[in-house]
Amino acid sequence: MKNIIYFLLLICSIQFVSSTKKRPHFSERRWHDFITYIQEKIDFSFEEQISLSGSEKPQIKVDSNDHVDILLSNQLNDEEIKNMPQIKSYADEATAARWIEWYYRIAQRYAQVGAVLEWNYQTDITSENAKKLSDQRILQSPFNRLTLPIAKKFNKYMKNSQNEDLKRIFGRLSQGTMSDNDDEVKQISNLSTKLEDIYGTTTVCELQNTKQCYTIEPYLTQLMQTEKNYDRLTWAWQGWHDGCGMKVRPVYLTFIDLLNKNCKENGYADLAEEWIEEYEMGNSTEFEKMLDQILKDITPLYEQLHAYVRGRLCAIYPNKFSCSGPIPAHLLGNMWAQTWNERFDDFIPYPKTPIPNITKILHENRYSIDHMYKTAEDFFTSIGLYSMTPKFWARSMFEKPKNRSVVCHASATDMGYHDDYRVKICTEIDEDYFYTIHHEMGHIEYFMAYDEKQPFAYRDGANSGFHEAIGDTIGMFAISPKHLIKLGFLDEKAVNKEFEINYLLRLALQKVAFLPFAYVMDKYRFALFRNQIDRDHELNSMWWALRIEHGGIMAAVHRSDAIHFDAGAKYHIPSNVPYARYFIAHILQFQFYRALCGIKGITKNLHMCDIYGNKEVGQQFKEMLAMGSSKSWSEILEHLTGEKKLEPKAMLDFFEPLYKWLKAENLAKGYPIGWMPK
Repeated sequence: MKNIIYFLLLICSIQFVSSTKKRPHFSERRWHDFITYIQEKIDFSFEEQISLSGSEKPQIKVDSNDHVDILLSNQLNDEEIKNMPQIKSYADEATAARWIEWYYRIAQRYAQVGAVLEWNYQTDITSENAKKLSDQRILQSPFNRLTLPIAKKFNKYMKNSQNEDLKRIFGRLSQGTMSDNDDEVKQISNLSTKLEDIYGTTTVCELQNTKQCYTIEPYLTQLMQTEKNYDRLTWAWQGWHDGCGMKVRPVYLTFIDLLNKNCKENGYADLAEEWIEEYEMGNSTEFEKMLDQILKDITPLYEQLHAYVRGRLCAIYPNKFSCSGPIPAHLLGNMWAQTWNERFDDFIPYPKTPIPNITKILHENRYSIDHMYKTAEDFFTSIGLYSMTPKFWARSMFEKPKNRSVVCHASATDMGYHDDYRVKICTEIDEDYFYTIHHEMGHIEYFMAYDEKQPFAYRDGANSGFHEAIGDTIGMFAISPKHLIKLGFLDEKAVNKEFEINYLLRLALQKVAFLPFAYVMDKYRFALFRNQIDRDHELNSMWWALRIEHGGIMAAVHRSDAIHFDAGAKYHIPSNVPYARYFIAHILQFQFYRALCGIKGITKNLHMCDIYGNKEVGQQFKEMLAMGSSKSWSEILEHLTGEKKLEPKAMLDFFEPLYKWLKAENLAKGYPIGWMPK
């Protein structure tokens, strides 16, 4: 009680001092920093838990009027666009700087409006919200049409400037495309929203009860994770791939044809080249060669993992598929066979030394969805990162609404306005979502760090792979054995060599298994964008040819090139999200992980590292996050890791104990390695 009194006296003194001044606005972040300062500098801690409401889950109140005024923002931009600075010389740096200032005032407002309308549509799929989003895209197109050619002209001179900011900003602004055809802009926008709608509303119905139908989230996803019956899994897999992929097919092909046409009109060879440019990792040939080499480096580990998993599945499903060939895609615990960890119980090397069943523990400890998010927030604040803001708690979508259609694919959004950060997750109380929450809130931490330190021009990840890697790095620490011990989810005495192999295998089923899938996602689309796929005779078979060649995964049932489009049943295809970012992220996260553990002095047995509570680690991590996109990705990577390129060795070193075990186990069991005919 005494500490509470001291604290209240301190608050009163602050209020008295500031009473004659204009009262400042304190965000939740500043409040958290203030509390931390008091605890550290005045050297006392609160003996009692301070609660503003007295309840376990306080009601967060946010001013309902504190949001972007869409009409006003568009009106201000209309006026601002008319007053573009006069350009007498594209080589003049002062003129370039004035133009940038003008450009970003407008771009920032458009970004804020776009974020609101995209959020409204994805959390409430209606024709009205779709129209508002489409109309806004059309409204903004003249600005893009006006500014992109100007940015390209400035870039011809600024790329040789001694001013690194001008060089970097115009280099990035000169990327991308614009269209002079309003009808095509409208058509592209309408097709985009239609594709999102197809994915978000497609259902699969029971064979014996066609009125009982399910969307991908949560039912079908959970069924693929928990169901073991071969025929039931086949029903779900075929139903989703037929229902979604076949509807996506005609819309998507028209959509990418328009995008490809637009890219060529803007000087790109195709849409693939435009996507690759954003990564700043060389031209198309160099970029793809880099991905090829990384996959080649990882393949020996992947082949051992694949052989072990296939051998165990062959025992569970005898005579269902060849025990020396590809694995059917519906047997791996995931609708797209991109991760295999949900079947871990069937593959566990040492059943007598189980790793914690986090789903079971969460339920036994009566975790609420709110508690899961608070647990993740505690991880971030323990290392000196940010608390979530009041708007995060008030405006995020934490559960799937019962009264409307939404896009359930988990995402994080920086609304770009007054500490407004949100996640959109149809959360269930299980291990996958425990990890996903940490991942998506990792994006929020990245947003907060660079929003605080960088101007709007640099409020972005070093490249898109960085953003995904940040979330995954935190997710890995969240489920590490040492951290699970801290959470009370694991008894320290249970950790031994057998436990460690179990843990490493489960993580490899999530991380290593993912890489060939991620590689194929854009390998296939690049070929499609380049017209290297015969759409009449190999549109679907090419997808599966690549899945088999690079990952040893085959379709669950017979497929037809005439009607099927199984790639389109994966969210990132209809939503047109490049996927190489996830491949890159899965390499970067192990580099980040190794570097953060290295700050603690841990260089071996990295899987037993935990950074919870380490402010020094958090500070160095935060410094990297705060750099945003102000430097090249290689410079930012070097700042934390000392490395300037993607390095798969960090992942290989992490899984080295498992790799040795898999080779010995596969040899002992006689499991063949590989899946292609010799």
